Amino acid sequence: MGVALLDSQFRFRAINEALAAMNGLPVSSHIGKKLRYALGSTAAKVEGLARQVLETGEPIFNRELTAKLPSRLEVGHWVETYLPIRDLENRVTQVAVFVVELTGLRNLEVSLNQMIGNLLHVSADLKTELQFFATTGHSSDGTAGLLPRAIELIDDCIGYAKSITSESRRYFSADAPGLQLDSDKAYRMAANKADSSIHGSGEHWRRMLSQREHEALKLLADCKSNKDIASEMNISVRTAETYRARVMMKLELRSIGHLIRFAVRNNIIKA
Repeated sequence: MGVALLDSQFRFRAINEALAAMNGLPVSSHIGKKLRYALGSTAAKVEGLARQVLETGEPIFNRELTAKLPSRLEVGHWVETYLPIRDLENRVTQVAVFVVELTGLRNLEVSLNQMIGNLLHVSADLKTELQFFATTGHSSDGTAGLLPRAIELIDDCIGYAKSITSESRRYFSADAPGLQLDSDKAYRMAANKADSSIHGSGEHWRRMLSQREHEALKLLADCKSNKDIASEMNISVRTAETYRARVMMKLELRSIGHLIRFAVRNNIIKA
């Protein structure tokens, strides 16, 4: 998870290594610089959300951002939460930003869709050929080219499957890179000041989650997939993914492994 602290002029006052890496710049290059320095034209979207928090004093949870950063060749996807930071006179003077990158998950979706498309193509061709053979008792004129094409498409599917396996290991392992809070200073500055931080006394985290998020938390802790969660909660898979990201962000958890440990410690599930 990436964490940053912005002032009223949209300058970086603090940032952790995870978010700096997402932006493609070292931590030292962010401090004191405005958003546009790191984000380019994408800064306007982030500034708009930060300005809303500064003006209203209300947090913004789980806003999806799709953009191309100056340091990247491809479009990226993120879920961001903005929390107001108040001074001793209760004025909102800074904004804490929590960022979870979903680019890998979106790439998984693309690979899966491409693989499904290829398999559907192979299936349709084979069914057509089988029907022709059943009707006429002999193969069609296109049979000679069908097998090489089917092999080519299946080889593509194998490539997509390998990519999916690699990405899923990287994004769902207990020590997934890019989700770890490497900068204790940035974390403490944001989390200790934020009214909605889960690190308050008692079980303050329970008030952070809606009833539906509590349901999603328990299902995630039971190692349910997004598809399973969607089925049990009677929602779409995309909505299940959103609940997953929202719970992880609100509870400041770095991976499913950390979520399970959190659930055990708080008696959500039994060890």
